[in-house]
Amino acid sequence: MQACRRILYDCRIYNDREHPVSDTHSDFKTDINNPYQAPAAVVDGEPTGATYQPRFWAWSGRLGRLRYLAYLTSISFLTMIAVGILGGVLGAMQVVRGNAGGIDMLTVGLMILYIPMFVYSFALARRRFNDTGRTGWLCLLMLVPLVNVLVSLYLVFAPGTDGPNEYGLPPSKNSWLVIVGGIVLPLVFIVGVMAAVAIPAYQAYSAKAQAARGSGF
Repeated sequence: MQACRRILYDCRIYNDREHPVSDTHSDFKTDINNPYQAPAAVVDGEPTGATYQPRFWAWSGRLGRLRYLAYLTSISFLTMIAVGILGGVLGAMQVVRGNAGGIDMLTVGLMILYIPMFVYSFALARRRFNDTGRTGWLCLLMLVPLVNVLVSLYLVFAPGTDGPNEYGLPPSKNSWLVIVGGIVLPLVFIVGVMAAVAIPAYQAYSAKAQAARGSGF
């Protein structure tokens, strides 16, 4: 029995000398036999650094801060232009026909135009929450007075998660058009709103001042 074991041992040493195992195969064997070895392949199905291109009209998918500002301001401008055109047309119809029905038509037209804008703004808020790794149902907080102000600030300033999250891949790098739209359009919108409020107030103040001078005060 001892002799058989000795013969087998000598044969094993001879085979190892004649056919040495390379380091590559040895490492590969070691990696296979190690159950605690970290997997070398990507197991989540997404390559490292993968992104996706967000669409302007979409209900799902992540959305970064600058794109959120650019998309929201763009739809606001489009709605304001449509409202201006509608108001001009209905106002002209009222002057021509000489009836008061144009006011009711204008109210209905404004509702028809603003409802899609509100729905779209909620879709943008949902995508922005998903970018931060939070559920899109939080966009319903936009309906709560005062709270919606804090939510809006959060959507503008909160950074998105690094890499993929449970809501998808991160958005691709912002193009120059998105950068311009996300910075310039909000500034133009804010200046326009301030001008719309300040100019009538200044005109009313000037009218009162002229009336006071005419009355001798």
